[in-house]
Amino acid sequence: MKTIGFLTPFNHLPNFSKYVKANFKCISMVGLPKDQLNIFKSVDYLFAAPNYLKYIIEDKDIEESSIKGIITPSTGDNHINVSIPVISIKNDSILEQIHSTAEHNLYLCLAIPRQIGTIVELKEKTLGILGYGRLGKILEKITKPIFKQVLKADIDFVDNNFFSDTDFLSINIDYKDVNINYINEEFVGKFKNNIYIVNTSRGEVVDEVDILKGLYEGKVLGYATDVIKEEHTSKATALKIENHNSILITPHIGGTAIEAQEKAYKRVIEKLNETNI
Repeated sequence: MKTIGFLTPFNHLPNFSKYVKANFKCISMVGLPKDQLNIFKSVDYLFAAPNYLKYIIEDKDIEESSIKGIITPSTGDNHINVSIPVISIKNDSILEQIHSTAEHNLYLCLAIPRQIGTIVELKEKTLGILGYGRLGKILEKITKPIFKQVLKADIDFVDNNFFSDTDFLSINIDYKDVNINYINEEFVGKFKNNIYIVNTSRGEVVDEVDILKGLYEGKVLGYATDVIKEEHTSKATALKIENHNSILITPHIGGTAIEAQEKAYKRVIEKLNETNI
């Protein structure tokens, strides 16, 4: 029986826990420091969700181990930088059944005005969804009855109405090199003043220093994010250093609803079973 080393807690998921223990030997490595990833010589795979990891796994960290692949129950893998196979749920059909992140996005829209004392009725506001992929489509479906109108755009084309009408900007674009710091002073400057910005994508797509500038200058009324730029490093994010009262940060919990974890965790193990790694 092959062995999975879990850098991610999983015993709180009764269905997944039963399933994975029936198929693999499971070793808890939760909280293991980066410089000790080689300690378990008998581990075949690492299981590492991004929201529970405080560092990036690199080749040098596992070069003395027997690890054949890394499993992540997520669409993003910016917490992993290795040459061995990485198994994720990116582009998997299971994602159509997982609404947790989209619902968290709505929570952030509701929470950020209340945090800064400018409570608004969403029924009088326009939501602009930047990134009309799987998550953008789910978000549109659950927010249409709540907002006055919902606009959507992809980064290759954003029309003038999107900039002029949006009150809440929801960032749902992919993490890739071309999108790093896409949300910057120039882009935000195209919107009207006093917009709220919500990010459940990745911290890297936002220039956090420019967001702070927008907050201080009044261009941005509030910034609510589930992800930060330095999430997997020991550096402090500029957002936390400033401690601005118009910033709301949640610790990458958008996809951690129990139901969502049960689906994603099981599916990524099924995908592992389907491979010859």
